[in-house]
Amino acid sequence: MQESYPVIAKVPTHILTWGKWIEESLGDQKEIVLCITGNPGLPGFYTKFLSTVYECLNKELPVWVIGQAGHDEADESPYKKQVPALKGNEEMYNLKGQLQHKIEFIRKYVPDDVKIHLIGHSIGAYMALELLKVPDISKRIQHCYFLFPTLERMAESKNGFIVTKIINPMWCVWQMFYRMFDMLPLLIRTWVIYLYYLVDRIPKYYLGTGLKYMNPNVIDKIWFLATDEMDKVKELDVDTLTKNKQRIKLYYGSKDGWVPVKYYHELKQRIPDIDAELCTRKYEHAFVLRSAAQMGFSVGEWILKYRA
Repeated sequence: MQESYPVIAKVPTHILTWGKWIEESLGDQKEIVLCITGNPGLPGFYTKFLSTVYECLNKELPVWVIGQAGHDEADESPYKKQVPALKGNEEMYNLKGQLQHKIEFIRKYVPDDVKIHLIGHSIGAYMALELLKVPDISKRIQHCYFLFPTLERMAESKNGFIVTKIINPMWCVWQMFYRMFDMLPLLIRTWVIYLYYLVDRIPKYYLGTGLKYMNPNVIDKIWFLATDEMDKVKELDVDTLTKNKQRIKLYYGSKDGWVPVKYYHELKQRIPDIDAELCTRKYEHAFVLRSAAQMGFSVGEWILKYRA
């Protein structure tokens, strides 16, 4: 695995790769796997999932993951760079800005003749669907895999209601809490997060990523994107899904606070022949925390199937 923080759309962005690095020549390799994270968009949470995908593909295809702009700041040199503040740069960190961020990355690092197996998790699936509308990007996309996709009516979901009606009105209180938490010594912050992981059965190898997640500047941008999602992700884009149904695979959760099961059933009613599947294994929306390897094997098998 390789990592760095190249500047993309004016924001130092955490990139992780398995196989070829983004700046290496792909040579005769004409396919890559690219994952767009959900929100929060810290690639560190996707390491187990994507390393499993890479292994499942017999290490034949490079696997890359791009986080959301501003959601992952490097802690130390040589990666540490100045990240533009949220205030005054809102257009860089809202949903539209995050989409432009992915467009710039693909145009800069993916050659025109290389095909992309595009994985989108949660809001990453929404961005992947939007990329299918961009001609020079769409022509490079071989197949899309939308995992627990937040493609519609986010504010109407159970979690959307909690965000918009309960947390958002009290956001100043939450801001005060996580800013005070950030003032604690690193050892105490580490132990608090470690204990939380222990209770919630989150693997301890995500501890470093959890510490980065609790950076107040990062949380501000995560929340800013989340509220914009609630406002912008409304009606399902049936036209784009229908036009591209031969190269889209959707995987819905059976207990997903962001995507009610009825969204899956309504999609199948509107586009009966689309390749959409309902999870029978009770994976959570944040599958990367507890079912990363299992989901990685499934996605790896799907990519092998659609490459054949």
